Amino acid sequence: MLEKMTDTREKRALFSESRIVFLGEAIHGVAEFTRFRLAVARRFFCENSILLFEADSTGMLLSHQRRETAYLRLKNFPRVMRTQEILQLLTWGIDRQLPCLGIDCIPRHDLTDFPPTWQQQRRHEVAEYLEMKSSTDYFEQRDARMADNVLIAAMNYPEHRMLIMLHNLHIKRQGSRENNGLRLRSVREYLEKIIPEQSHSIAQLARGGRALHNDLTPFNFQIDDPLSLEMHLDVVSHTLFPASRIPPDCVAWHHAFERETLPVREQYEGCLVYGRVHIPRLV
Repeated sequence: MLEKMTDTREKRALFSESRIVFLGEAIHGVAEFTRFRLAVARRFFCENSILLFEADSTGMLLSHQRRETAYLRLKNFPRVMRTQEILQLLTWGIDRQLPCLGIDCIPRHDLTDFPPTWQQQRRHEVAEYLEMKSSTDYFEQRDARMADNVLIAAMNYPEHRMLIMLHNLHIKRQGSRENNGLRLRSVREYLEKIIPEQSHSIAQLARGGRALHNDLTPFNFQIDDPLSLEMHLDVVSHTLFPASRIPPDCVAWHHAFERETLPVREQYEGCLVYGRVHIPRLV
């Protein structure tokens, strides 16, 4: 599948010509989005690379240092990501001896599982998170923290490329220019100020299908907005669009129910669009 989609130099460059590749998803609970991430990792990040997930940063570091199995590392992920597809991706990365780390500041790994020498730091992180969650700018603080964790990884692995897997909301080039509830200074925006011109953002979108909400409730959706990239005539089963091939007025949909306001080509270097998607297999 990936070989056919990246059949031009312009498409391959989306994944091969920058040190940092942000690979997003419009909805967390979709099987195809994670399968594509595995395909990209296998082809473009099989060596001298690290995989960064939207998972508990300190918990994933502990799991990495303990050399835990992929299954045990799932406890660092939100429930909607504890899937067979994520398990396959983690297993592949661990088997290749690639660092599989997290950048999220949401504490999911249980405190009692941390060794005594880590517990004071962990209690501090939990207290900071609870304070942050009650603030009016929680979402912006979270993206800033995730960007800090990307920078730490970049410094710890200066010779490695990074595949960073987040929701589309966190990888936009100009998320702070969105309107209303979708306005958010993204991880990508924070990173550009410190490590400029080293990143590509590729969003994943879907026209319709069945997915999971973050609370694991399944839902069906169908996007019929004629100005959306999801409705582009070229989309049959799946199509990869470099920004140059995206019409200038096309927009995308966030989590299938919120319409973005800035044109897609201003937010991402490329987009993969599926015609129909399916729910992942929960572990």
